[in-house]
Amino acid sequence: MTNPTETELEEIAETRARYFSLRWFKELLSGQLGFGDTFWLGNYGVQLFTVPVLMLVVGLIVASAPGALNGFLGGVFAASAVWQALLLLALFKVRARTSARGGWVLAGLLLTAVSCLIALLGGYAYLFEAR
Repeated sequence: MTNPTETELEEIAETRARYFSLRWFKELLSGQLGFGDTFWLGNYGVQLFTVPVLMLVVGLIVASAPGALNGFLGGVFAASAVWQALLLLALFKVRARTSARGGWVLAGLLLTAVSCLIALLGGYAYLFEAR
C-alpha cells in the first residue's frame, strides 16, 4: 500500500485502535483473527506489556520479601500456561476456519504448544519443587 486513500487510512486507524481491547482479546481467543495476528500478537504482542510489568514486580518482591518469589513465579508460569493453552486452541480454530496451511502454520502451532509445555513445567518447578 504505497499511497493509501483517506478511507484506507481511517480503516487502519480503526483496526489499530482495537488492538489489546477487551473485544480484541475475545476475537483473538475465539479464533476470529487471522493466523498471523493470532500467533504473533497472542504470543509476543501481549508480552510487550506483561514482561516489563512482571520484571518490576519481581524486583519489588526480591527487595521486600524474597521468600515469596517462588510462589509468585509459580503463579506467573501457571497463568502463562493457561494463556498459551487458550492461544493454542485459538490457533487450531483459525486453522480450521481458514485455508491456513503449510510449514509456517505447523511451526506456529508447534512453538505455541512447546511454550505451553515449558510454562507448565516452570509452574510445577516453582510451585512444587523449589525449596
